[in-house]
Amino acid sequence: MRGRVARGAIALATGAVLLTGCDDVNTVSRPDAPVVLEGSDLPALIGTSPGSIVAFRYRRVDDVGTWQQIPVQVDQRKVVGFGQQPANNTTPGVAGTVYGSGTGSTTALQYADPNTWVGADTNTAFDADDELVFMVSDAGGKPRAGEVTAPAGVVAGSGVAVQLDDPLGEDKQGWVHLFRSAGSLDPAAGQDYVDYDFVLTSGSYKTTYKRAAGPNPETSSATTANYRIGFSDRWIENDWRITAAGASGVDILDGIKNRFALSTCGRSNATFRDAWGAFVANIDGPVRAIRSYVGANSGPLTQRTHLLYRDREDVITDLRVHAIPGVMGFTDLAPAATGMTYRNSVQPGGVPVDGNPDTFGTQVPTWHLVTGSQGSVMTADSLETTIIPAGGTIDSVADGFYIDDDETTVDQCWGDADFIGAHGTSFNTAIPNTDPAAGTAALFRSSTVTRFGAPGATAAQATTWAATVNQPLQVTVTPWP
Repeated sequence: MRGRVARGAIALATGAVLLTGCDDVNTVSRPDAPVVLEGSDLPALIGTSPGSIVAFRYRRVDDVGTWQQIPVQVDQRKVVGFGQQPANNTTPGVAGTVYGSGTGSTTALQYADPNTWVGADTNTAFDADDELVFMVSDAGGKPRAGEVTAPAGVVAGSGVAVQLDDPLGEDKQGWVHLFRSAGSLDPAAGQDYVDYDFVLTSGSYKTTYKRAAGPNPETSSATTANYRIGFSDRWIENDWRITAAGASGVDILDGIKNRFALSTCGRSNATFRDAWGAFVANIDGPVRAIRSYVGANSGPLTQRTHLLYRDREDVITDLRVHAIPGVMGFTDLAPAATGMTYRNSVQPGGVPVDGNPDTFGTQVPTWHLVTGSQGSVMTADSLETTIIPAGGTIDSVADGFYIDDDETTVDQCWGDADFIGAHGTSFNTAIPNTDPAAGTAALFRSSTVTRFGAPGATAAQATTWAATVNQPLQVTVTPWP
């Protein structure tokens, strides 16, 4: 998963300091943003046990420099074959492929998970393709000249300084320092930003999951201080409760929905879950949770990965299927969202979410916002693809989508019977083969970042936030001291 969002929206830089400013504190204002580094970005730490990598920020307290440990997470990855979907639901799985059946020539870099058929990473140390993640808001300043004493409990000489520079603001910098633990420090630093519970109704994944034909009901959830997201099956995300300060906490989501076209239910999330499929990973860490799975009807390698952080959810979808006439993805709200206001970058003035139709153009927005007493949800989408003609934009292949209609005659395929503040993107052009197992394949990878927050978010705030999602931080990695 090498998309921009999957790497925490960063770009790596090497060499000298890029900007200069107040070195004592973190002045980067991206409170919801993660920083994701690969092992290849941190060569000094390669070969270290993942449980021995710890992170610190440096702060001045009463003009005295102080090290404070912050949570850091390592997620191991490996190249693995997808395998083949089994002939029936009683076929036993074997570790070594995503499906746990067959070998197959198509491989991909996947998150390793000993609790799925992908299995643990064959290299148990932190290696070049593993990921390390921490939150920008946990960064601090850097020690002043002469303040070179390392934190207690780390291996001397093992330090790595990670400098963050925000190109959207002058002199906006922060630092995180990574070390090898001498043995007594916990990488979580006593924190747990996300609680992800993967709960199959049937029981254990390896012994009860129906990989040949679903459904596979779940009561899985991800819970943080700001939201609760519920999942009832593979491809079915249908519960959003905003728990940030002042929010009502009601479930405002009918579903995150996909189909080939608005006029047909022949292919939708409901049919995806009923066909063959498998989980790549279900990981619950102190900084983020990872939920990743494959299988969407005749696209058995089509994959969706949810990266769940304290304030937001990043969703990456890799389309891997034969040629199709089109595809659409949208957020359909629940009746409990009635009374909120919907805004986007094209029409920031907004309209009430009330089940009464509104007029919107077809330009694809760069951000969406729904806000009310229920809380605020901001969304920013991006696309990495080879289907857009040279010199073209996303508007040459797609339309913006908004329908608010509680008397619609359109078949909803699954969920409730209405469109309530439904918003997203519809690709109205033919999409060529994207399945690498079927020969030459086009690239089609969509990324959606959704931020959950308190009531009262404004169009100006959404504009600023979307700019940070789309403009990566610059990151410089150097030895410390």
